[in-house]
Amino acid sequence: MGEVYEAVDTSKDRTVALKLLPPHLADDAEFRARFMRESQTVARLNDPHVIPIHDFGEIDGLLFLDMRIVHGRDLRSMLSAGALPADRAVALITQIAGALDSAHASGLLHRDVKPENILVDANDFAYLVDFGIAQSVGATRLTATGAAIGSFVYMAPERFGETVDLTPASDVYSLACVLFEAVTGVPPFSSTSYEQLITGHLTRPVPPTGTVLDPVIAAGTVKDPAGRTSSCREFAAAANAMLTGGRPPTPIPVAHPAPTVPATSHRGRTSMIAAAVAIAALLAGAGAVWFAVQASSPDPTPTAASSAPPTTTTPPPTQATTTVTQTQVLTPDPTVTAVTPASADLGLSTPISRPPCDGRTILIVASVTTPGEYAQGVARALADNPGAEYLRTDESCSSLRQSLNGNPIYAVYFEGDSLADTCALHARMGSSTNARRLDDSTPPNTNIC
Repeated sequence: MGEVYEAVDTSKDRTVALKLLPPHLADDAEFRARFMRESQTVARLNDPHVIPIHDFGEIDGLLFLDMRIVHGRDLRSMLSAGALPADRAVALITQIAGALDSAHASGLLHRDVKPENILVDANDFAYLVDFGIAQSVGATRLTATGAAIGSFVYMAPERFGETVDLTPASDVYSLACVLFEAVTGVPPFSSTSYEQLITGHLTRPVPPTGTVLDPVIAAGTVKDPAGRTSSCREFAAAANAMLTGGRPPTPIPVAHPAPTVPATSHRGRTSMIAAAVAIAALLAGAGAVWFAVQASSPDPTPTAASSAPPTTTTPPPTQATTTVTQTQVLTPDPTVTAVTPASADLGLSTPISRPPCDGRTILIVASVTTPGEYAQGVARALADNPGAEYLRTDESCSSLRQSLNGNPIYAVYFEGDSLADTCALHARMGSSTNARRLDDSTPPNTNIC
């Protein structure tokens, strides 16, 4: 939101980054007043990872920020070369988490945490920028001109409603989305459609990254802000702990239903998404993207920041993307004796398997759910799929559905060497199969391909 220039402060004889906001924002009385108020608060922040603001105000009908210039790159340009190693990504996120918590302690929300607003110098020292157009806790989500504040790709679910006061949990959600992109190279919900982006944030769990950080990211992107990781520093500490073999964070139980997603009415949710898309159109029309003018110096391009900060959301009672399917209709083989097992093993030539819940991936090719037909059904599926194994889901990982109508589920599956291998097999075998991750943090029956 605006343009950033390398400029010379002639009164103090120093080079600065000068950000000029679009002219129409100076005519928005609410935005203008908040810009002045919050810029003063940010200027007083004493965190090393917040770009210092030297001066701010209005000149010739334009709002401006005079900031320290940083020679380096933003995280977006770094990710254009591919995902970062998990340890480097967590190190950068940890620095940004400290800046966010410092702002939260002063009553500020950022509302636009995204890779473009994270600057990294040659020493991997990270800065969070664009605090000058941040938001006080509890303030409105739109400017008087109707422009949305924040980037849809990283917005917390509650940001798409009007009934929930925004809290620091919104910035936690956005920071978790940035960590997801840092270790995968892509955002958690990749789409050019505003409708699909909004639907993803409102209803779908963030997909797994295939790293040890999955439980941390899942805890940071819980749909209900009350159940989310409580602070940015806590989120970063959990990520660092997982890198060193620590335990995953324990989800916070939430006693009340999700306030931002009216699950009783599909029509109501559709209208919410339509309204958010209309806001997106206003955002695009208002010129929400800033650009940096390249310095003549041979140093890396100086950058400053973009616009406003993100927030958080709450998952509806029923996950829209979580489905359970009996992937194959299995006819009992009359040559196999029916067994209703007292133990999980069915007494077949292929013994039951008990793979560890360590994040490995499997492709389920058949599920048998009818008592009295377990042995026949599993035997037929194993014969039809040479090399496959079988397990009983209620004796396996919580990422698998544990029962159907109170009955155990036996799953016949192939184990993949990697997520890519499992998804390639899924593509070859068709939509009747289901790709699953084996762990105790992924929501049950989450499709991973």
